[in-house]
Amino acid sequence: MKLITILLLLLPCIIFSQEKTTGPVGTVTGLVKDSANDYALESVTVLVYKKSDSTLLNYQLTNTSGEFSFDKLPLNVSLLISLTSSGYKSFSKTIKLDSANSSFSFGTIQLGTNFKNLDEVVIEAVLPIRMNGDTLEINPAAFKLDSNAVVEDMLRKVPGVTLWGDGTVTVNGKKVTNVYVDGKPFFGNDPAIATQNLPKNAIDKIQVYTEEDRTKTAAERTAADSLLTMNIKLKADKKNGYFGKGGVGIGTDQRFEGDLGLQAYNKKTRLGIGAAMNNINKGVDDLQSLLGETTFRSFNPRNRYVANFGGQGINKIYFVGANLQHSFIETTNNQRTNELSIDLTGRGNVNNVSSTTNGTSTTGTGALYTSSTRNSTQDNDTKTIGLSYNKRDRDKDLGFRISANETKGFGNSSSTSKSERDSVGVVSENVESSQSQTTNRNINFSGNFQNKDSDERNLKSFSLRFNSGYSENQNIRNTLTDFDSYENPARNTSLNRLYNSNSNNWNGGVNFTYNALKRLLFGSNNLWNINVRVTNNFQVSKSDVTYNVSDFDSTGKVYVVNNKITNLHQNTRISEDPALNLSKAFTKNLSNRYYRTITFSTNLGGQFLWEKDRSNFSNRNLTRDFAFFTPNSNIAYFYQKTNGYNINFNVNHSKNYSIPGLDQLYPIIDSTNRYYFNYGGAFLKPSATNSFGFNFNYNRGNNRNKKADINFNLNGNIGRVKNAIADSSNIYNDGSRDVYLINIDGRKTWSLFGNINTSIKLKKNVLQFTYSGSVFNSQSPNYIDQIFSISRTQNFNNSLRVYFAVTDIINFSLSQGVNMSNSKQTGGKLQSFNNKNYVTSASMNLQYPKDLTLSSTLNYVKNVASKQTSMLWNAYISYRFMKSKQIEAKFSAMDILRQNRNIFISSGSNGINTTVTNGLEQFYMLTISYFPRKFGVGQGGGNRRGPGGGNGPGVRMGGRQ
Repeated sequence: MKLITILLLLLPCIIFSQEKTTGPVGTVTGLVKDSANDYALESVTVLVYKKSDSTLLNYQLTNTSGEFSFDKLPLNVSLLISLTSSGYKSFSKTIKLDSANSSFSFGTIQLGTNFKNLDEVVIEAVLPIRMNGDTLEINPAAFKLDSNAVVEDMLRKVPGVTLWGDGTVTVNGKKVTNVYVDGKPFFGNDPAIATQNLPKNAIDKIQVYTEEDRTKTAAERTAADSLLTMNIKLKADKKNGYFGKGGVGIGTDQRFEGDLGLQAYNKKTRLGIGAAMNNINKGVDDLQSLLGETTFRSFNPRNRYVANFGGQGINKIYFVGANLQHSFIETTNNQRTNELSIDLTGRGNVNNVSSTTNGTSTTGTGALYTSSTRNSTQDNDTKTIGLSYNKRDRDKDLGFRISANETKGFGNSSSTSKSERDSVGVVSENVESSQSQTTNRNINFSGNFQNKDSDERNLKSFSLRFNSGYSENQNIRNTLTDFDSYENPARNTSLNRLYNSNSNNWNGGVNFTYNALKRLLFGSNNLWNINVRVTNNFQVSKSDVTYNVSDFDSTGKVYVVNNKITNLHQNTRISEDPALNLSKAFTKNLSNRYYRTITFSTNLGGQFLWEKDRSNFSNRNLTRDFAFFTPNSNIAYFYQKTNGYNINFNVNHSKNYSIPGLDQLYPIIDSTNRYYFNYGGAFLKPSATNSFGFNFNYNRGNNRNKKADINFNLNGNIGRVKNAIADSSNIYNDGSRDVYLINIDGRKTWSLFGNINTSIKLKKNVLQFTYSGSVFNSQSPNYIDQIFSISRTQNFNNSLRVYFAVTDIINFSLSQGVNMSNSKQTGGKLQSFNNKNYVTSASMNLQYPKDLTLSSTLNYVKNVASKQTSMLWNAYISYRFMKSKQIEAKFSAMDILRQNRNIFISSGSNGINTTVTNGLEQFYMLTISYFPRKFGVGQGGGNRRGPGGGNGPGVRMGGRQ
């Protein structure tokens, strides 16, 4: 803690020291206008060259007012200032700054098609960045970088582009949502797979533009739904290649890891394969996440895909996956695609967990303290196959996906629980052990079709989404339970119970949207520009469960059917949700200045619900039908200042209903859990929830006047429930609980979440601040031992992170978080509880010398209620070999202090729990990795020319001398 505090105090000194200049510097300013119309020209490319050797010193685009400004330019050096813009003649001028005249202003520069340059000086240069219509184009050939540099290395040098510490990319403050390569998704939607693998020398240009959100129809989209897309266009001879990573590690304490990620591509086909196996809690969610964590770039690692000391227990995992994408057309974009994708995955996990949980809850007779220890082992194996097809053109979208998977699982567990009371001591004890075996198979089919046809202006404008699925499950479980009540020995129980359940489920649905209702009903009447749509969502499901339960007869040494629990349950459910949507937008914009729109929309919807249950228990044979009015409304405001900032704000309201399930109305009581008996409530009514929410988002990119990226987001929600289903509990002296369910008004929830991110460029350094916070409050009326109480639960989490990068050599990250949980009761004699977790983290990544990387992370956790602490210190050192840096040796020292513990806190309506689990312990590991890489016919950037150090489109520039 002291070390982190000292580093935080020293951080401003480091920043200011980096800001110091080495000597006098000069400034150049100017204003660019159209010579014919006398209006300011934005996005004009302005470049500063050292005239003697045409070295590019700096560049920028003019802002919305046509202004440009350069500072920190060298003195006593001849500088060539060049201006270029599509459709205009170029302008160039040579100047020299000195100590007496360190500032130079061009005043107003008029650009026009008839502009004549005098005393023209011609040089060959490569434009690093320019606006081509509404597309920002970045030219990699203009950047001098190491021969092994990847796209991400280049993006760090582009003004307006920010790479955040978590891997997010923003351009002028707006997050890049899609990253394409030659107009197509590149092994999924993780930008790192492209930006951290593709070499800079294989790139022709990078395009940044805004496109529509194709997941919504044109009638559903608003101005705020536009997506920022980055398209990496490969050179003609680099449109095929392969890259990846394979590594294996051996460590102390019998720890091991192995990873493989390999991708190959050509103009139409992409193949990705991946595999992983380890016993250090490195989880793999899917193939894309594995490929995203095995990229070529080694500096500034996120230190995320490493041994997980925060996970519960010890996990041994394996994963293998493959994905094949084939495009039937060579050139694709957001308007046109025709692609087939096939994926196969297999994953397995053996999880061993030992945990200790201490809890405190309130009762009518004082606090109840519980403690339990649990040991469990779970072995799961899942295999999945999937096929997807997507075809899109200007007027129609078609897509479908079919997938099937099978999961087999085996598990066993044992636990011991005790309950205590003040001044009494232990009042009960429960010992339980179980073994289980599960098999699950399912198949799913889904698809969508959109017939756009100029949207609402054509009577055939509609969209259709459909889904269908079938699953079957078999579970066999044997449970042994011994319960001893020291307060009431009559409640003592010993059970040996065998469960054998089989179930199958089928579901299907169709969602239909018709966009041309106004045209159909009112013809050419535009109805005050009000958009009218009609939607209908139809869903049906059917399930069949056979639940066989038997108890062991110690006399006959056989299992005997337990007719009180054994049951059959068939459920059929049909739901139809029609809705009429009305919306109107008010829009105002000024070309090259701003765009503003406010949209009002309301959805006049309803829900018709029919449900039928059939069982061998007569009271569980029910047929029910409901009709609900479920309106929702939204007001959205969007403002965009060109090359400035964006504001997006919306408020919404919705009303929804939920009906009580059969197991809430007429539950079947299983006495295996002696601490909890749920008797349900036969007269429960549907619950109605009214929700109000809002979302505010502001983002601003850095430009000439603003040196920092700022992103701010705040959203909240308030909900109130009528006829909420609540507990009415009676708690016995031995800690066991009888629960009856009732309807009650007064349940309220509210939540607030916000984050603010800012990135400041200091010369070649970067300083980033990230704050995120959330608070969740719930107010739940209930009865505890016949005492009416309102349980107020609050969870508050916040974290502040500081990230500082000194050029490409070293970066630091410091964060502090506080997690709080509170459970308060208003009823007399009932107690309240609270708990806190303090989480402090720090990391450092150093690359010096060039091929050596040193990383270190530190995490400290302090739990107030249990007075327990945990400290985890990890360190890594890696070295890249060969000229192409394709071999890496990495040494990892994990849990150096041997003080790691896993602490979790949770709060409920009338209590709070703290759980400590086992996890990884100290070990050391050596990992060797190889990065196979080849792009196009040959590697390297070819012959270089111009100041950019690579081939690329040049520009002739003239100027006065």
